[in-house]
Amino acid sequence: MTSFTHSEQRALIGQIERLAMHTWPAQTTTLYGPWVLRSSEGITKRANSVWTSSDAPLPEGDWFGDVSRFYRRQGLSPIYHISDISPDGLERYLDQQGYRKEAPCSVMIAATSEVIRNTAPDAGDEEALAVHIRLEHDDDWLEHFLEAEAFDSSKKRFYDRLCADIKPLKGFITLYANQRFAAVGTVVVEEGWAGIINVAVAPRLRGQGIGRKLMNQLALWSREQGAEHMYLQVLDDNEAARKLYRRAGFDVLFGYHYRIGTEANS
Repeated sequence: MTSFTHSEQRALIGQIERLAMHTWPAQTTTLYGPWVLRSSEGITKRANSVWTSSDAPLPEGDWFGDVSRFYRRQGLSPIYHISDISPDGLERYLDQQGYRKEAPCSVMIAATSEVIRNTAPDAGDEEALAVHIRLEHDDDWLEHFLEAEAFDSSKKRFYDRLCADIKPLKGFITLYANQRFAAVGTVVVEEGWAGIINVAVAPRLRGQGIGRKLMNQLALWSREQGAEHMYLQVLDDNEAARKLYRRAGFDVLFGYHYRIGTEANS
């Protein structure tokens, strides 16, 4: 991975954190100083947490009380998204208030050309996959995604709304093997970066190289849209996905996690 100065790395983290927020739009957002309070009926931490990655100090005033009251009005427990450029002292204060740490994730980046090269089909790879790319999702894509993630139908409305609300250029990719759904993924292109989300392989095909082929198609489409760089987010305990991404050429740039409160400590 390209080496960065301290200030360059913080600026890049800030850019990617901002772009990543655009790939996962909340149902409602409220600005609070340099922070963004996100709420989406409690579905996914990312869409129901305080975005604090502005590389700015803690807001003035009773920020802790204001945030707690905001989420209580939504019927939700407060959740803070904490990254490497969140304000100094925020993590320590939330820990002292009893906020538990959950879902540590890594944000990985790569050059698009390197991903294409590292995921290119092997010689003699005879399995033909049909590739469908749409600029908007449809019911087929959504049903395939829910099936691959083993999400029940109660999540459909949330993901339908989320996909529709993504504002930058986006591509919804589906792979088919023998006319059956094999994998899905989404690319969101902005400022020369391609954000990769919703990567899922049909359970019956996992461990058979379909993920690598999906990454190849995601990278090819990203290059066609002018994105020279790619990024994605992955849970630290998802070793299978991390292995796939490392082999594709991704390296960790920074990490983030969540601090989650309860009614008692908020």
